[in-house]
Amino acid sequence: MMDIPGSGQSCGVPRSDALPNADKWRSSMERSGSRAEPFARETLVAQVAALGHDAWRAERRRADGGYEPRVKEVKDEAWMARSGRTTIDIANTDYRDLPSDWQAENKASAEVAVDCVLKAFGQGGALDGAFVERAAEVVHDAWLARNGAWAPEEQKLPYPQLTEAEKDKDRFWIRNAVALVANPAQNRTA
Repeated sequence: MMDIPGSGQSCGVPRSDALPNADKWRSSMERSGSRAEPFARETLVAQVAALGHDAWRAERRRADGGYEPRVKEVKDEAWMARSGRTTIDIANTDYRDLPSDWQAENKASAEVAVDCVLKAFGQGGALDGAFVERAAEVVHDAWLARNGAWAPEEQKLPYPQLTEAEKDKDRFWIRNAVALVANPAQNRTA
């Protein structure tokens, strides 16, 4: 099970590649007319993480279709060996092409969100607004456990005390994970 470090909360599923309770998934897909197979957890994580990266860089979009550059140092030695570079423009690079160190934060938030959604879905839970709020709190607590040392004071608050704008940052991850699990037609390659 995935426990969220330092939060006292657990919102995980056993680490496996298939959706828990696959028979239930297939049954729901048959009722909806879909022939989709259970999602691989890592595929969902990559898709949600890519959506997070795309949302972040959307604010940097220029009229020419590119993005305002954001060049960063790379620590991923395998990526540096393959590319021959030690820096990357993370704004003008798709998530799937980022070095692992620049995928890490989006991937971590996506993992928490996907695990929460898969657990709820596998247990037959409603993926409604109340679920989004509970799961967004778990996402926030996990983010704070990873980033609390440098987080601005307004982001160090417990989830219920955050501004709506800050809560929306956490809800983003859950809503996108719900959309991909509940609507397999939205599935895309990350």
